[in-house]
Order: sequence, then structure tokens, then C-alpha cells
Amino acid sequence: MSRLSFTELAAQDLEKIYEYIADDNIDAAVKHRQRLAKRWLALLDQPRIGSKRDDIEPDLRSVTEGNYVIFYRILADGIEVVRVLHTSMDNKRAFANSE
Repeated sequence: MSRLSFTELAAQDLEKIYEYIADDNIDAAVKHRQRLAKRWLALLDQPRIGSKRDDIEPDLRSVTEGNYVIFYRILADGIEVVRVLHTSMDNKRAFANSE
């Protein structure tokens, strides 16, 4: 079984996203989280489907789900979600500020 893990920053990103959406519509927030979960499970099956993002960090990959970009790394036993950022964000700046 492949392992799915999240960095602390990814967990914080997800909490902020959920709270932001839930402020307007709790059902939409739950559905959004479910869509993200489906995407993570698909990544476990096909981890190389995402685009290489060596321009940001070595061995980083990304896929888009709705208005969000999931950044992740392939591990020997699964994937690690590194960040989940809105498509309008400056990704390079967000990663530089997280160091």
C-alpha cells in the first residue's frame, strides 16, 4: 500500500482553504476536500502524472485540481504533499517564503 503524507505547510494550506470556503458554504468546503482526496488517491496510483517543477525545488511535481495546485514529491513508498496553493498565487514566492 502506498503511503500518503503531508508536510506541516500543506496541512496549514488545507486548513486555510477549508475555512475560507466554509465561511461561505460548508457543503462546498466538504465537496472540495473530497475532490482533493480523490486527486491524492489518483496520484498514489500514478505519481508521475504531475508536471516536474524543478524550477521551484528539486524533485517537486504539481497537478491542478480546480483553482488549486497540489505540489508533491514522489517517495519510495508513496507521495508527500508539500503545499496546496491557489492558482493565482506566485508559487516561487510562496516556496521562498516558506523556508
